Amino acid sequence: MPKLMQFINGEFMPLAWRERSEARRLKKIITIRNRSRLDHRIDRKIPFFKNSEAIISGLGVVGLIIISTSTARAGTDESKIMTDAQTNAASIWNQQYMLGDWGGERTRLAEKGVTFDLNNIGDLQGNVTGSQPRETTYFGRFRASANVDFNKLSDFDGDFFFSGIWQYGQNLSGRYLNVNTLVSSIAGVESVRFDQLWYQQGLFQHLVTVKLGQVAAVNEFGATDFFDVLMNDELGYAPNAIFNTKQPFSPAGKPGVIVWGDLSVVTPGLYSKAGVFTAYDDPYHPDQYGVDYIDDFKHGTVVSFELGYQEQNKNYPGVYKVGINANNLAVYSNPNTGENYRGDFAAYGLAQKTVYHPTAESGKLDKDKGLDLLLEFVGAPGDRNPLEFEVTAGARYTGLIPGRDQDKTGFGVIYSRNGYAYSDANAATYGNSLGGETTLELTYQIN
Repeated sequence: MPKLMQFINGEFMPLAWRERSEARRLKKIITIRNRSRLDHRIDRKIPFFKNSEAIISGLGVVGLIIISTSTARAGTDESKIMTDAQTNAASIWNQQYMLGDWGGERTRLAEKGVTFDLNNIGDLQGNVTGSQPRETTYFGRFRASANVDFNKLSDFDGDFFFSGIWQYGQNLSGRYLNVNTLVSSIAGVESVRFDQLWYQQGLFQHLVTVKLGQVAAVNEFGATDFFDVLMNDELGYAPNAIFNTKQPFSPAGKPGVIVWGDLSVVTPGLYSKAGVFTAYDDPYHPDQYGVDYIDDFKHGTVVSFELGYQEQNKNYPGVYKVGINANNLAVYSNPNTGENYRGDFAAYGLAQKTVYHPTAESGKLDKDKGLDLLLEFVGAPGDRNPLEFEVTAGARYTGLIPGRDQDKTGFGVIYSRNGYAYSDANAATYGNSLGGETTLELTYQIN
């Protein structure tokens, strides 16, 4: 099935048109994800084995951090450092911090609202069957972040957040696979850049919240909450049909402002939020490092709105959202007729719900275990978008296997339908219309 465009890191990029005889493509993607939180809680998210390359890189970074922290605390009692090191070595998989609690200093900082995190996530992926090339790739993302919660630090309703990333390796979907969906939620363009840098202020007893700075709009408008277990981009982050409206996304954050309003006076749990952001032609260039703010304001704006409801059910919580992302950019055209368009939009609806908890021996619900469900729809104009419709569905069960209470099992389905204009253009060129694509994912996470 020939395809005119491929989604790569927030952009639909033209592909060389080439004839394909098969009407459908079937492939199996094997993914091994290694997640190392060097400064935070260990998350052993490796279904079968740890990737040696990621471990070596992680150990190197750990060594550098240990050297720097030891230098900074040269005046600390040596016997205490030795005791902490021995304790950390003995309980590295159980302690809260991989590098220890620094004599309780990390906990004291967290209690005051000051937290920081260094983590590395790596996906080792291989295409083992189908008409596409048999390739194996590794892509990693190292992220450093810091957060200051002024509510805890100084009883002031504010929040500061910073995040920087280093992405490295090869993107299996972007480089080798001719598909609509991305088989990794982290794979992208190799880069070192600022991701997010924002301040959030609560007003009127937190009835209104304003976030201002360098933001990842997709995180706020259309993203799912199943990133902890599912790995495909549409299930672990957001449907790809959303991105063609030029919203800034992680890790390519852009300047913007988001205003959130509490509508509980109407119905408890009801809220609305709106945002305005700078758009982009290329999310990574010329703003290569995420600090070229002058250029960011040269590419127009994109606006977003969402109305949501957080279910007031402590045993079986749920969230339901409808929203729209739109712009008035003159960058769109019909690939079949050549007609140019100004503006684009993508509308979405999302539901996430906890539907089951097993009963513990005490007779009470075990809220640490259970089943969560996800369903999201996205629609966009088919005359100018490579994808005109996408639906994602997912299930997450915590503690499915007896004795493995914290392990998570995930299952997801993605269906994406190509825009009719792209389908017509392909039919005119090759005599073969584009249809839809279905992706299935089954994941088991060891915790």
